[in-house]
Amino acid sequence: MAKKLKMKKKDIVSIIQTTESFSNPQIGLEQYCIDAGCAVDIIYFAGFEFNDINNKLVVDLGAGTGRLSFCSALLNASLIVSVDIDNNALTILKKNALNLGLEDLVCPVCSDILNFEVRQNNLLKNYEITTIMNPPFGVQNKFADRAFLKKAFSFSEVVYSIHLAGNKIHQFLTKFIKKFNWRIDYVLPFNMILEKSYEFHTQKSKMIDVNIYRFVKKLK
Repeated sequence: MAKKLKMKKKDIVSIIQTTESFSNPQIGLEQYCIDAGCAVDIIYFAGFEFNDINNKLVVDLGAGTGRLSFCSALLNASLIVSVDIDNNALTILKKNALNLGLEDLVCPVCSDILNFEVRQNNLLKNYEITTIMNPPFGVQNKFADRAFLKKAFSFSEVVYSIHLAGNKIHQFLTKFIKKFNWRIDYVLPFNMILEKSYEFHTQKSKMIDVNIYRFVKKLK
């Protein structure tokens, strides 16, 4: 059973709302900030429906400024490794972590996904690894999410990944992950709110239809 949470969900949302977003988001990296309520909903889904956060080592691939990482910390993850290629984003993440008093739990790593490795040393053997990620949707760089999935499958016990909704994307994912001996365990349809990030955005926020996938290894 998951550890009973002492904080109310609405209080966690209020905390995440205080975090600083991107100061200079890069369109090429498809950097968008997830609405605080959505970030909490996603981690609640992983933490309470499947108990994949409590006492786990959580790897946040493409962490940005850290909202999914901080939600994981507040839902009792043992340690969070927040990976992003953008050092400017990680500078903001570090500042947010300090402001929240989570700097001892959230460990930022500046790395390209292709170069990131989790070394299976004695310390990590004591943890089950849950990867959470909001990979690029491939609008700017087609198939950008493939590298994220491949990397996550190389070291995780379970993977949560956010993808645009649609039958074509679902069919692709179903076929793609089979090559790595993984399968789709659950799909949560979700209305994700993205905050305004770029000057050409005319709305303060935008809602998009996504699916949150829970991927697990196939039994041998």
